[in-house]
Amino acid sequence: MSHVFGIDVSHYQGKIDWKKVAADSKKFCIMKCQYEAQSHRIDETFERNYMHCGLYGISRGVYIFVGSKSIADPVGDAKALLGHLNGRHLEYGIWLDYESESLRALGKNRIKQITDIYADLFKNAGYYVGIYCNKTWYENLIHEDLKKDYDFWIARYPKNDIGEYHATSKLKPSYSQAVAWQYSSKGHVNGITGNVDLDVDFDGIVNLVANKKTNEEIAQEVIQGKWGTKNTKPSRRDLLTRAGYDYNQIQKIINEMLMGN
Repeated sequence: MSHVFGIDVSHYQGKIDWKKVAADSKKFCIMKCQYEAQSHRIDETFERNYMHCGLYGISRGVYIFVGSKSIADPVGDAKALLGHLNGRHLEYGIWLDYESESLRALGKNRIKQITDIYADLFKNAGYYVGIYCNKTWYENLIHEDLKKDYDFWIARYPKNDIGEYHATSKLKPSYSQAVAWQYSSKGHVNGITGNVDLDVDFDGIVNLVANKKTNEEIAQEVIQGKWGTKNTKPSRRDLLTRAGYDYNQIQKIINEMLMGN
């Protein structure tokens, strides 16, 4: 199995230079899209992070923190995230972030019920769904059925965490437990100021990319003249729409590319 390295980010990392991140051999990013259910507002850096990851070939996923307010209305929480995503492509899917003490107090069975509520909504919208937690959660709070039905991304850091990856570390989850390991919260990556979480993918989940091209790839093709113009028959809008792409979203990306954002 080949290991693929990535990161997870939010507004805490500020404005990221994604060209440098890609040059630093980071192949995937799991990003924050919305704040917790108390507000459901979109993360300030999500739009830019999403677009620039696409520009530089970094596979994208998002995580959703499941906390006390989420527990009260998981359907509303999931639908809010889907509203922000608005059908956008996620090569690395949606990850349920399980670390809240409020969720821990509910026990295995209720956690399983909540998981299935989120997952059904996300899967029906066409997204891959996984679970993020630490090793203690995995061993003590995750129902056996969930371990069979979902992929896991497990967090476990050394006491002297300095952002180094050790392939033979005893902290590394087994392949039977996890598809990915968050091995540091104190990593340093070119293009990012300050610490960032570091991750490694074990089994190629990062390559679960749908045959449909990303909006950024299509935007590049439009700029190259591969999708006609507004005057061709059928028009560019018609061609993109028939192929299942959102014309307005593609045009927005094109405008941002041409402006040099």
